[in-house]
Amino acid sequence: TDLIKSDLKINWNLDNKEHDFILNTIIENKKHIKYDNSRGDIRESLPEINGERQKMYDFKRSPTKTELNSGKIFGGLPLKDPRRDYSKTYGILNSQFVGLMNNNTPVRIKKDKYNRIDNNINKVWFVLTIKFSDSNKNLCMSKPSDQKGYCAYDLESAKSIFSWFSMTKVLLGNIPSWANQFNIWQPEIKKEFATYYYALCYAFALAENRCVVTKFEADNPVKDAPEIFVENPLCPANKDAFWATTLDVKVTKEHGIAFELVNKIKQLYKTWNLNYCKGQFLFNIGLKNEPYFKYFAYDDFLTPYSGLIQIRKHAEIENLTDILDLIDEIKELSKKVKEEIYNLLVNEFKYFE
Repeated sequence: TDLIKSDLKINWNLDNKEHDFILNTIIENKKHIKYDNSRGDIRESLPEINGERQKMYDFKRSPTKTELNSGKIFGGLPLKDPRRDYSKTYGILNSQFVGLMNNNTPVRIKKDKYNRIDNNINKVWFVLTIKFSDSNKNLCMSKPSDQKGYCAYDLESAKSIFSWFSMTKVLLGNIPSWANQFNIWQPEIKKEFATYYYALCYAFALAENRCVVTKFEADNPVKDAPEIFVENPLCPANKDAFWATTLDVKVTKEHGIAFELVNKIKQLYKTWNLNYCKGQFLFNIGLKNEPYFKYFAYDDFLTPYSGLIQIRKHAEIENLTDILDLIDEIKELSKKVKEEIYNLLVNEFKYFE
């Protein structure tokens, strides 16, 4: 797949034996790519949950005939969300659990058979595709998305899920053309690099996540629907968050650039709280038109534990230079972590060989 036009500039009027000799000379030092299923499937790396590998979660669905014929409200989107007029619907009408559309609009959803759905912050959710060609769609979020949702709920699942997310973002647009014909497969992680590799993946997702803090207001979309608060499982300042309880101790000083990135994000949260939140909620902070607030009657708000994308947006609106400077430093460190993950995958783990 790396041949170019000039490589095949030969006399095609020669006989077959001479063509065989010339072409064999051209390809004898080229890599041989196996077009079979021997590389496996990235989903095979997921640990078992309730006796089987977790399946993706989604809440996009076709409305039932009963719902369509009832003339009543159905689906879990906020009442003012225009997607209520789509041919598909999302979630269920009255639930105490929340998912998020890809743009972070809250949706009321039902539990799944793996008991992954709750209101705690001891899980991180991802949108994860199995094709290289779709990996630009992958996201790291506070709650399950409307489709292709997978959950990191403990350390073993985090290894698989954070690796899957990070490697697709790192390899995006930088893979051999033949790889686009395959589903993503699990890298063969060398034992001596394992803790370092996973630390890089955890740090990368911490910097690149799209987690938010918001709430689904009560009596929406129907009366007596409960208020549901959505917190950020990847806030290092929150001692109850998945990051603090499960991953923080796995990124240490010996992990170099990963540790630097995590510390810079911790510095941002410390600065955000000391200089602005001071342990309280901030209201009317310029984010009312964001998808996670716009369909609700309450005032938009930020907390000491809000998502990085929320803090960054507010800092841009208010020109908070101390926060913006830290965000720039996080971007640079995240870029270096990304380069290091790529180096391990391609040069150490020989991912494409």
